[in-house]
Amino acid sequence: MKIAVLMGGNSSEWEVSLKTGYTVVNALRKIGWDVVPFPYENDILPVIPTLQTMDIVFNALHGGEGENGKIQQILEEHGLKYTGSGPEASSLAMDKRRTKLLLEENHLPTPAWFSFHTDAPRSAGMDRDKLTYPVVVKPNADGSTMGISLVKKAKNLDTAVELAEEFGPEILIEEYIPGREITVAVLGDKSLPIIEIIPSHELYDYTCKYSEGMSRYGCPADIPDELAQQISITTERIFELMNCRHYGRVDFRLNLEGKFFCLEVNTLPGLTDTSLVPKAAQAAGISFEELIKRIIHDAFCKE
Repeated sequence: MKIAVLMGGNSSEWEVSLKTGYTVVNALRKIGWDVVPFPYENDILPVIPTLQTMDIVFNALHGGEGENGKIQQILEEHGLKYTGSGPEASSLAMDKRRTKLLLEENHLPTPAWFSFHTDAPRSAGMDRDKLTYPVVVKPNADGSTMGISLVKKAKNLDTAVELAEEFGPEILIEEYIPGREITVAVLGDKSLPIIEIIPSHELYDYTCKYSEGMSRYGCPADIPDELAQQISITTERIFELMNCRHYGRVDFRLNLEGKFFCLEVNTLPGLTDTSLVPKAAQAAGISFEELIKRIIHDAFCKE
């Protein structure tokens, strides 16, 4: 089997994508498969003819067009098999507003929220007098905790909105849920052991996610069995509802009363040696190489 590993891209997460990509390349070489790395910076179309000589494309892109469905649509239009969710599921998951609407329509727990477009008059989307602090301000369509802020006082709101706006004009303001940060990886259609994330900052931001020693992790998380089962079942339901496939990750907040709230769905989470999906797989007795093999097998055998 000849496998292309697509990485890099032109999003704000290109550096993380390269780390994922080369980690996957090394794992595939250990397995003994024929693998070709494909880093790119701007337009993917020039590399499509070469990709068409491969049996399958491992999509190691993160954020932007690599995760929002655009690249997935191009790959499908050229008849290429690839790992990860399809165009519609990718587009939906990247759009936090649409994801939260779907969760609410299906009576699935998510923090209270609203969104607005910065090109519109601020008063049309945000009544700051009705906000109850603290709130979380984030870009509606970016990943890797880019542009996220915890705002405790009204005087800091504009600064947080300006930071989020650097990553896109649509902003989401969300109720802050005091408690614990947890995440559940999905492999195939089954959830893996729950991970608790214990960041050094109040929010699991970019620094805590990618700087060594800035976060600690518990896997499996220290959660009562019945509650853990409820979270896992909800994760699988969300994954199926959004028509995601192969692998992914669903992020939650768990409050002090034991209620959990879905924050977002990641269709192309990181796959470095220290990323969360491999940590969950390891807790389930699945090595990194076996994890990559299962993802590729699922993508090759199932549409």
